[in-house]
Amino acid sequence: MTRLSPLPAALFGGAARWRPLLPQWQRELAMPLSTARRIGVISLGAGAGATTLTRHLVRIVAAARGDRVLAVDAAADGALAAHWRLHPDRARTAPPRTSAEATAHLARVLEGARGLAPAAAATDPVGAWLDEAAPISRFFDVVVTDFGRRHPATDLAPCAALGDTVLLVADADRASAEAAVSLAPGLSALPESPRVVVALVHRGGTGTAARIVAARKETPVSVIPHDRDLARDAAPRRFATRVALLGLGADLMAGDRS
Repeated sequence: MTRLSPLPAALFGGAARWRPLLPQWQRELAMPLSTARRIGVISLGAGAGATTLTRHLVRIVAAARGDRVLAVDAAADGALAAHWRLHPDRARTAPPRTSAEATAHLARVLEGARGLAPAAAATDPVGAWLDEAAPISRFFDVVVTDFGRRHPATDLAPCAALGDTVLLVADADRASAEAAVSLAPGLSALPESPRVVVALVHRGGTGTAARIVAARKETPVSVIPHDRDLARDAAPRRFATRVALLGLGADLMAGDRS
């Protein structure tokens, strides 16, 4: 199946040409999975939008899967936990044996999804994820983790290794976009072989540089247009933004299919 980038037509082409793809993307979001799909969202710059994209990805995937989606805040700043008022699951004393035990103390967030904020995430994101998220991940279809900002020279690779798919989030300027794409081969070469997708988030401007980077075929790249509605948890009102987010969600769920 040919993967189509949500950008440049979503922003610069007619909306009608993208409407036939929406049912296809919806099917990919709801497709059966043999094991839990682990998606790690990592920011490559301060304020790049990783937490915002995490919220929208959880909303989009949970709209298709409901309470079979787990959102995890493993970022140092705890922004996702603060936004959704998530707390560590301190009541758990043993590994869960059933789905009911796994979800008993987890808050509901968007579209029925559950949320978790591991206690030690600020100082040890990998250990915190393994201690609190890993034991319950098998009871969910999809686990979306916001790892926040990570540096390529220190903790980017260990966080990326926890996911089947890694979403690198960067600003849509040329330098940030090039840097994000350049990291993909190294992360894909990790022993865990995560699939790497890049999301370039606009804060304004013409988007020319981002379109040039997105046109390359080596790494899947989606461009998210500037939209004030992204600050909300609800679906943005602009069709171009909704298409970009839905296409990104479908791409992350499509796994290694091409």
